[in-house]
Amino acid sequence: MKKRILSLLLCAMMLLASCAESGTNGDDTAPAAGNDAAAAETQPETETEATPDLPEGLAFTGSSFTFGVMDNPNARNMIVMEEITGDALNDAQYNIIESAANQLDVEIKQHIVTSSYPGTDQVRNMIAAGDDSLQVVNVFCVAAPTLLAEGYLRDYADMPHIDLSKPWWDDRVNEALELGGLRYAAIGDLSITTHDLTYILLFNTELISNNQLERPYDLVFAGDWTMDKMAEMMDVVRNDIDGDGAMGTKDNYGYLSHTKMVLPSFWIGAGETSMTTNAEGVPELTVTDERFLSVFDKIFEITYGMNTYLPASGNDVPQSNIDMFQQGQALFMDCSLFWAGSLRDMETDFGIIPYPKYDKAQELYNCRVSYYMPPVLPTTIQNLDMVGAVLELTNYLAMKEVTPAYIEGALKGKYARDEESIAMIDLILSNRVVDLGDTLYCSNVRDGFFAGMFANKNQNLASQVKTVEKVLKRSVEKSVAAIKEQLGAAE
Repeated sequence: MKKRILSLLLCAMMLLASCAESGTNGDDTAPAAGNDAAAAETQPETETEATPDLPEGLAFTGSSFTFGVMDNPNARNMIVMEEITGDALNDAQYNIIESAANQLDVEIKQHIVTSSYPGTDQVRNMIAAGDDSLQVVNVFCVAAPTLLAEGYLRDYADMPHIDLSKPWWDDRVNEALELGGLRYAAIGDLSITTHDLTYILLFNTELISNNQLERPYDLVFAGDWTMDKMAEMMDVVRNDIDGDGAMGTKDNYGYLSHTKMVLPSFWIGAGETSMTTNAEGVPELTVTDERFLSVFDKIFEITYGMNTYLPASGNDVPQSNIDMFQQGQALFMDCSLFWAGSLRDMETDFGIIPYPKYDKAQELYNCRVSYYMPPVLPTTIQNLDMVGAVLELTNYLAMKEVTPAYIEGALKGKYARDEESIAMIDLILSNRVVDLGDTLYCSNVRDGFFAGMFANKNQNLASQVKTVEKVLKRSVEKSVAAIKEQLGAAE
């Protein structure tokens, strides 16, 4: 919560500073800083910095702690770095692990569990055998319900020393990480994957300028960045360049994205989710209420309906989209923060913004975490004190060092030369949202039927939900019942 408030305050301050300037929309320079002395006189006292509530002198006499990690080509999953390399992010990760190890007298290591997807077998086999060699395992999110239902994961609520109200834990993401009353994971600043797998929009600044469009940064700061505004801008840029009367790969588009990413990126940006957890702790589909249906229809309208979108498949961020965006053939491109780095050599300047709100009445921008590697706790853990202390301390240190280094790394390149870009990154990371139908139950919901619907231009959502809802409901309820049974047995 504190991170989100900070980001909104930053944006508000920058907006006020921008309004005080007399520059035009075409001015890409940062707002003036103002009178530092005057600002210092009126600056309110800052609150005491939060720190971990660990007992003084807490130490574990050289005990071993091992993170289990999954390899993945779409995110940086490694936690324990081998050496100092001069790379800001690598070195920050190395330093915080060394610092935590020294402070707690623990040997911190990591083990790559598997490179397969979703990689549950090795984890399951180790836990079933009573093997305590892994204290925390970052599994693919889709694997968590199975491991939970089978009774292989421990509740975070049982862990000493962990305080999820502290600012190094991501409150908005963690809202979704509970099933059947069991907190199966907690995401903090140590979890780089939820940074890397946060989806954004890149915009081509040259096309903005050449078409005399409003600066996207200004629209975001003013709260005016909406789906209608994006559609208006996409329509201006769409152009049948080769003049053959049909839109193809040689033409200019308003928006590029993998077909499976379009719907969830927009509906989450619009403040909707496809699944919510009811009072009994059971996730259920919430895609037939009036507002979700309005958002759903508008997505089709501003993409296929206006002929501003070119379907694509392949990698999560298709290479064909990257090539076209680099060649100036699209105003906007859907992209994860991880893959944004692949455009670092792009000659034309580009910027980064969140997906638009549904309308101006929507309070916050929401940024989609497409999937994640939740740090789960095996039931085989023997030393709860050590595990809780290591997680609390490393996430705190990551907030101090890793996240700033990540932002610095994400800002390297031609699209991030100013304070506006820094504010955007802060806003995006502070307003991440996890949709269970897009992550935990992705194979049933997003990839189960939404991706096919969008690829086939099928807007008959009510009919599709009628087909899948009963089967999905039975599956989820069975899984949650098994989780509650495990909780009851543990008590």
